[in-house]
Amino acid sequence: MTPAPRLGAARLARLLLRARLRSFRNGLRLRGRVRTPLLVATAALLTAAAYVGLFAQSFAVVVATVGPAAQAAALATVAGLVAFGSWAAKAASSEALRAGSPENEFLLARPITLGTLVAGRGAADALTDPMGALFLFPVLFAASLVWGLPPLAWALAAVISVLVQLGISMLAYAAQVALVRVIPAAHRRGAWVAMRLVSALALAALWMVGTGVLRDPAGLARRWGTPPEWLRWTPGAFIAAPLGAWARGDRAGVVTALGRLALAVAALVALAIAVARRAGLGGWEEAGASWADAAAAPPAARPITAGNKDLRLIVRDRTQLMVLIAMPAIFVGVQIFGAAGWTWSTASLVRVSCLSYSLALYMATIGPLTHMQAERRAFWILRAVPVPLGRLLAAKARAWAAIVGGTAAVTFCALVLLMPPAPWASVVAAGVLVTGGAAAMSFLAVAMASGGADLSDDQSPAVGPTTIYAFLLVGGLYNLVLTGDAATRAAGLLLYLFTVAAYWRDGVARAEICFDAEAMRVPRLRLADAATLALVAALAGRGLATAAAGARGQALGLVLGMGLVLRVGLAAFGLHLLRRAGPAGVRRPPAVLRAVAASIVGAAAGWALAAGAGRAAGAPWPAGVWLGAAVSAAADEVVWRGVLQGALERVAAGRRLGPVATRMLPAAAGAGLAVAALVLGGAASGAAIAVQILAALAAAGAGLPGALGARLGFLVTRLAVGVFP
Repeated sequence: MTPAPRLGAARLARLLLRARLRSFRNGLRLRGRVRTPLLVATAALLTAAAYVGLFAQSFAVVVATVGPAAQAAALATVAGLVAFGSWAAKAASSEALRAGSPENEFLLARPITLGTLVAGRGAADALTDPMGALFLFPVLFAASLVWGLPPLAWALAAVISVLVQLGISMLAYAAQVALVRVIPAAHRRGAWVAMRLVSALALAALWMVGTGVLRDPAGLARRWGTPPEWLRWTPGAFIAAPLGAWARGDRAGVVTALGRLALAVAALVALAIAVARRAGLGGWEEAGASWADAAAAPPAARPITAGNKDLRLIVRDRTQLMVLIAMPAIFVGVQIFGAAGWTWSTASLVRVSCLSYSLALYMATIGPLTHMQAERRAFWILRAVPVPLGRLLAAKARAWAAIVGGTAAVTFCALVLLMPPAPWASVVAAGVLVTGGAAAMSFLAVAMASGGADLSDDQSPAVGPTTIYAFLLVGGLYNLVLTGDAATRAAGLLLYLFTVAAYWRDGVARAEICFDAEAMRVPRLRLADAATLALVAALAGRGLATAAAGARGQALGLVLGMGLVLRVGLAAFGLHLLRRAGPAGVRRPPAVLRAVAASIVGAAAGWALAAGAGRAAGAPWPAGVWLGAAVSAAADEVVWRGVLQGALERVAAGRRLGPVATRMLPAAAGAGLAVAALVLGGAASGAAIAVQILAALAAAGAGLPGALGARLGFLVTRLAVGVFP
């Protein structure tokens, strides 16, 4: 027997780095699960690329306005705020000190000191924590691009980002360890609440400054025309100094500035290790355990029900209560005082409505959307109660709707008093829409969290980033209801109600099998997926129509090309859903016969509607128009008839309504939703409505091939007579 080698900080860092990278690689390779890191990685890369483009555009204005000293000062200001926001967010998260995570459970079984843990984990975070890469590196990379530095400077920006991230991690761990070591357990919750509040304020300040830089970069440059002396000793100046020296051509200054930054990071590492060693003398195993911060439960004044259980837990958990109340207020306050301004935010009834609804949307994201995360250890109790699960989830949603809707109503009434006078009928209608939409967001949040939860896997979170992004996307539709005219409001409200109903139906059904791993893996074409795809198509149609209205020449061609690419992407995802779900089980003639027959009917309908229109003046339609219109029409049919109407047919087949009703009722519903999307996009002409109804009837009788044939036959006829549909 030989003794095991000592697990030092370097070996621990290598172990954590290999484990995290291998776990990430396995997540990318894994298939057939509800969530994988692929979406998160893609979103991270797109976000970083967007940051590079936005800051490069703003920093170019700064470079063209002021001299090198002011340019370096502006870069130091932004980099310093980014570093401070990253540190505050990391320090406010106490997960590194709490038992329960896989890394901590493993390390609890090893004879390792707290100082070694802090050093090893901080070194691993410098290469695996995306916070620094997503925020600091794009800023430095964009500055090097604007200054025209060679590619070697890009590597320098990466080195600076890694060093700063190491310092941020070590300083955050030192703050966490010191808080747990110094503050008694009875007052520790309040300390963590204060840390979360500081984190929220730091991120809000970062948002305000970032928005100000993007909106008025020249103003920032003028304010730093003569940088003050104290700015040289800020962390941002240490971060920006190497690239600033390179931009001035001072190669020796680059080495000196990089050495000073490395020494500062080394000092932070030594400080964190010293704090951890001092705190570790009392034992770190219980210092951050979940039971160490537990407070005695107050006596229940009344029985806890499914409706008030979440609210009771929120009141007891002061950290979560602070997040629920303070975070929406802070970020909405940023919009009022930093990004847009108080005068702009309260200038009209529409802006007041959107602001009140945004507050409710943030609150619903933090509150009811995370209910399955709190339920993951006790959700089996709701499954064991002899009451339908839909009733229990509805009680939970009603309790949250009272809070979220009440908050939106109070905010709306307060802001209405400060805006210019408006007709009372319009104010009352807007208030009803805001309050009703905020209450409906609670039902949507409960349904989406229930539909996205996979409690059969203890390693995956109950509410992942995919669910959060989808919730924000669906919630964004309601802004069109608040800002549009009467027709747009009616169309958006129809799509919104259908989406909420679809998510509620699938969410309740998914919650009933969330513990069954085999049932969770069975591929299905869910009505909620179809509603989301249709919703994205409707929003994209409106956005592209708005962009095309003011575009001319090459800009118009670019907008149309982007629209075609987006439609093809949505159709590809729709085909993936259809292939995964398998056939619907409805007997129909061969696909070729159905497509040919439906194309003849579509051509006849198109010729009848175009009779008497005559050929348009000028040359015939070019081949690119024919091809683009055909591809766009086929992509739309995949979304509306293949996915949406197919999902409705599967729902109707489960109701046993008979063969005729199983096909005609989904056709009517699909046609109505497609027409609502046309109204929402401003393209609800007579021919467009007619082709939607025709394609829906063709899909009812001949499936997706019939809908494609009818749509293409209609399109060819309209193009042949020179009338572009």
